[in-house]
Amino acid sequence: MDKITLKNTLHHTTTILPNEFIDHYMIKADGEYVKIYLLILRLMNQNLPVEIEQLADMLELTQKDILRALKYWEKEGLLAMEDTENSSAPDMVQTDRTISTAPASQTAGDSDSYPTLPQVPEKKSRNMSEMEKSIKGTDLEQTLYMAETYLGRPLSASELNSFCYITDSLHFSSELLEYLIEYCVGRGKKSVRYMESVAINWFQQGIDTIKKAKAESSQYSQNVFPVMKAFGINRNPGPAELDYIKKWNSLGFETDIIIEACNRTLLATHQASFPYANRILNDWKKSGVRSVADIRSLDQRFHAAAQADGSQDKSSARQNRQNQNFNKNTTNAFHNFEQRSYDYDDLESRLLEKNRR
Repeated sequence: MDKITLKNTLHHTTTILPNEFIDHYMIKADGEYVKIYLLILRLMNQNLPVEIEQLADMLELTQKDILRALKYWEKEGLLAMEDTENSSAPDMVQTDRTISTAPASQTAGDSDSYPTLPQVPEKKSRNMSEMEKSIKGTDLEQTLYMAETYLGRPLSASELNSFCYITDSLHFSSELLEYLIEYCVGRGKKSVRYMESVAINWFQQGIDTIKKAKAESSQYSQNVFPVMKAFGINRNPGPAELDYIKKWNSLGFETDIIIEACNRTLLATHQASFPYANRILNDWKKSGVRSVADIRSLDQRFHAAAQADGSQDKSSARQNRQNQNFNKNTTNAFHNFEQRSYDYDDLESRLLEKNRR
């Protein structure tokens, strides 16, 4: 696929986004990654500096989240990162970077980098004569007949091209393609575009047999779909989202704990932020959380500590108010002078002496 060239001949109030990015890159990328890329375009449009720390602050993400997204787009060939200083310090690797929208020749390694995925083959458009020649007399011909039966209508030229792409470029066997169709229709998804997206996802995960597909489907039903549903997302997870979910499962968390983290993420951020949920789960892991009951216990300790701090603050505030009132009373108009002192014994003797006279 040709590299994207970004050109902007309009005023700086407008940011140009090529249709090719929407058609081929955005649909595969994680939502957070798309936000980061769009913000980079926005900043570069006005010739503003693009720094990892700045992106993290503006999007309320960690620097590692930003770096992971940049490595993904660098791997896709849409931007490049270069070290501006020759430093061996680990903390300099994340911050001293310049970013451009040129293809990258090398991708810097990092322990928290985006997981390596096979490159998705380019999808080419074919005319009807080419597709008929590729389909006729093959197992794909029977599979397509089955697909038309499930969909209840003939396949369009675009849909035929998608199935040819899945078979020829993604190397799906006729048995695996049949299972893919049954799997999607069984979930109420009769869109061939949806089937193609699932096929690409399976290709990237190395799923090339029905056995592997069933194992992955079982995992989705138990671990992935509940998380996506908790976030209110009605689609298959992107590679980055799936990587987060697998990481959470590897931490030993049950699905109900992960869903609780998703619920709290929505309440705090009002969006399905996988990085935010990841921070919650990492904190729970450090606190030794293993069940929902542990979360409730942790919440109770937190609220008790907060109430204790609040009571102490109120007591201090009350004492401060009392001190202020005392200072006001001792410095008002009736007390703001030096008080007289009397010797009452001397006054009494003087009074008696006066009466004798």
